[in-house]
Amino acid sequence: MGTHTRAWVVVGAALAVLVAAAPAAAQRDFEPLFDKYNVRLEGSWVDLATEIRLDSELLGRGTTLSFEDDLNLGDQEVVPTLAFDWQIARRHKLGVRWQDIDRSSNAQALEEIQWGDEVIPIDADISLGFDIAQYFVDYTYYPWVKDRWAAGFGIGFRVMEIAATLTWEGQNIQEGGSTDVEGTGPLPYLYFEYRRLLSDHWRFKGGLGWLQVKIEDIDGGQWVARADIEYLLGRHWGFGGAINIATIDVDWAGIDTSEGASVLDAAIDMDVNDVSLFVRFRF
Repeated sequence: MGTHTRAWVVVGAALAVLVAAAPAAAQRDFEPLFDKYNVRLEGSWVDLATEIRLDSELLGRGTTLSFEDDLNLGDQEVVPTLAFDWQIARRHKLGVRWQDIDRSSNAQALEEIQWGDEVIPIDADISLGFDIAQYFVDYTYYPWVKDRWAAGFGIGFRVMEIAATLTWEGQNIQEGGSTDVEGTGPLPYLYFEYRRLLSDHWRFKGGLGWLQVKIEDIDGGQWVARADIEYLLGRHWGFGGAINIATIDVDWAGIDTSEGASVLDAAIDMDVNDVSLFVRFRF
């Protein structure tokens, strides 16, 4: 089952359970500052910057590559994003956001490159496929809830699924190679959120997450920041715009190869930022 299919199945199942669990009258308890449940569909203009170094037990430290500058990978994409929130109680909320970014490129090596166990010579033709699927799951507790604003804190997890396929051909027809690598890891963060009703129809929300941590094979840190403003159109609908910023800077051991062996180490420095327009269904 592919990443897109898995995400839609999970969201659909969760929504079915939530709708069945709450009586209709209870769904209005937290409005308009909160929604009992909401689903948000976004069109996201994503700006990306990716630096990855893939080391090898055999060859040692690899070459640090900027995928956008060195391998001509596009630094901007337009992708769909799906999110939903559940206001469990007056002071408790669970939020989920999913995004999948799939890119590919062709480039020529301007210097010798070591990528894992591959040594790519100058002037080799390189094809790169790079896919990032990321899920943000955060829980927020609100000790401060007023009529028109609320503030809270909690913990979140950014689960990243990274897959890269690099294929190269040298000037000599007999030269060439291919490497497939993939890794999945949870990256936790401490989370703070503030929201306010600007008027009867306008609502603002901002969030900030950060943590420097070592967990299993991952050692590093990340920032997560969000801000959106929304117009509430009646009881069930809303629309608006959002800015989302997500960075990571980690050393990642145990990267899987196409043979399934976890023998490669990676250093990843990545920015995934987007500006989004969204439609929200509130219920």
